[in-house]
Amino acid sequence: MSQEQDVLEVPLLQDISHYLHENGILPGHLNAPAHEPYQQQDQVELEATVNAQQEYQTEIINKFIKDDEEISIKSSEESIIRKKTLLEKCKGISISIKTRDSLVVKNMPLDMLVDQCDTFLTLVGSEHWSSFVNQDFVFELNQFQKEAVEHFLEIIQIRDKSSILIRDFITSNFIIECCYIAHYLQATDVLNEIVSVIQSSIDSENCTSICVLADELQIPSLLQASMKFVMERLDHIKNDVEVWNSIPSTLRNQIIALNKAVKSSIIGRGQTKEAIFSSVEEFIAILNDTLNCHKERLREAKERQEEIIEDRLREGRVISGSGRFVQEKDVLGGSVADAAKKIKRQEERVNTLQAFYNEQKAIFAKDRQSVEQFQGMFQL
Repeated sequence: MSQEQDVLEVPLLQDISHYLHENGILPGHLNAPAHEPYQQQDQVELEATVNAQQEYQTEIINKFIKDDEEISIKSSEESIIRKKTLLEKCKGISISIKTRDSLVVKNMPLDMLVDQCDTFLTLVGSEHWSSFVNQDFVFELNQFQKEAVEHFLEIIQIRDKSSILIRDFITSNFIIECCYIAHYLQATDVLNEIVSVIQSSIDSENCTSICVLADELQIPSLLQASMKFVMERLDHIKNDVEVWNSIPSTLRNQIIALNKAVKSSIIGRGQTKEAIFSSVEEFIAILNDTLNCHKERLREAKERQEEIIEDRLREGRVISGSGRFVQEKDVLGGSVADAAKKIKRQEERVNTLQAFYNEQKAIFAKDRQSVEQFQGMFQL
């Protein structure tokens, strides 16, 4: 038995080409592992070329990334140096701020305002600023009352001298107007802290006014947070004619459109009570994408329906041509009839969605041409 096994284990005869392939010394593969497949010289060269190209591509991309980072760091460093230089020039200079009813807040340190507000930083960095230095310069904030401006300036002074949190100092009487002032003066850090306080204070009573505030100042996070409460009490808000009419028509259109979308699931995202857009442009874009998706599904369904009908007609012709007697098949019955009903419903849905999209696009296009201010009372 062992002799027979020895005989069976003897390899079969091989031709010279196969023998050299298995046992010969192959170029470039003296140290290659036995399990790796043999590659001809042109394959080896091609692989080396591809690897070299990939390494070069990676090297170039990394170089671009490094250059961008260096430029960004350099730009940031230059901005810091420029700001420090301007702050040095502003030391010892005071300005006055004119508020509503021609009231003036005097002797405000300019360097403190430059440090906290980008509007003053840009103003002082202007080439025309030197012509105002030797004058009694008055910065106008005519749209704000004096008490609110003074409260905002106190916040600036506190931030300049200590690490106290704004939420521990700001009063509810002036927080909304201080938010407008911070936005107008581009005091980004102060604005972010105020927005955080407002967002944590949203409830069913103040949600309408905060929603309007967020829409006017284009603060997406605040708009989404307040919109949730607005949607929950929309019927109550609409019944209060004075409050509803005080909301700018642009925002009213957004609220109505979102309410329709939520109730009908018209944008195809399922039933939800959360705000699904942070701007008019985002809402229109989502609506357009959904419309295109439904159109594509409808087109594919119609094409598939035509293919099935054609296949049934072809089968009928083949059977009738064979000379056999068979019961005639209802080409448009069964699954085809069921699919036809679904296609019809989908077509109606697409037409409804198209009409809704055209309506909202026209409304929002008109809204962009109008500028309205909120006339209601802010509460916090």
